[in-house]
Amino acid sequence: MTMKKLSITIVGTAIFTLFANPVRAITFSIGGTPVPGQGQFSSVPGVTTIDFESGAPTSGPVVYSAPGSGPAVVSGNADSRYAAPGDDATKYLTVAPFGNELGNRPVTINFAQKLDYFGLHWGSFGSDNSIAFYNGDTLVQSFSDTDIASIIGVGLGYDAYVNLFAEAGEFFDKVVIDSSGIAFESDNHAYKIASPKSVPEPSSTLGLLAFGAFGVRSLLKRKQQQKVLNLVASD
Repeated sequence: MTMKKLSITIVGTAIFTLFANPVRAITFSIGGTPVPGQGQFSSVPGVTTIDFESGAPTSGPVVYSAPGSGPAVVSGNADSRYAAPGDDATKYLTVAPFGNELGNRPVTINFAQKLDYFGLHWGSFGSDNSIAFYNGDTLVQSFSDTDIASIIGVGLGYDAYVNLFAEAGEFFDKVVIDSSGIAFESDNHAYKIASPKSVPEPSSTLGLLAFGAFGVRSLLKRKQQQKVLNLVASD
């Protein structure tokens, strides 16, 4: 969007649930820590923050990618192109269908590890922005900024720090940010790696499957043995 209105800067106390289906869900809260001239940052303990001052990471444990010239990192305001999130004079990410250094869509963020939290200073709730969370190739949740604005009861044009949490038993390792308009601006992305105890190891999963298969075979064998004994007893 090209004009900012009001910012929501108070750390949110209300947690909202958005259901993509009865099994998977993402909850979110509104509010972060404002830093003069730098926008808002996550207030969630133990997070890693990407502030885009060195651009969008394209290698390492977090990789940002986009078609064409790649993710667009800008600063300041450009009429009818992009506008900085509230009280943010630093560099930030913009997503738009320009197909050049002013904005490419979508921007995909791949993480090397499973996450249970992602946050961002959402530049402005518009009518054409969206965010989606994936666990591998499986969609966990997707929604638009109009979804958030309507649930928290504010109009379009507000900016806020949005905290998004995977519910118990859910994780994600890919976030896709998209906009069909001009533009989806965001800054100070934050993420938190899920507790290792909460994410089952592939070997453990395979072990459980193997144990389950062994248990089924053992049960069938016991039933067959019992059937033989019953036949012998009846003779």
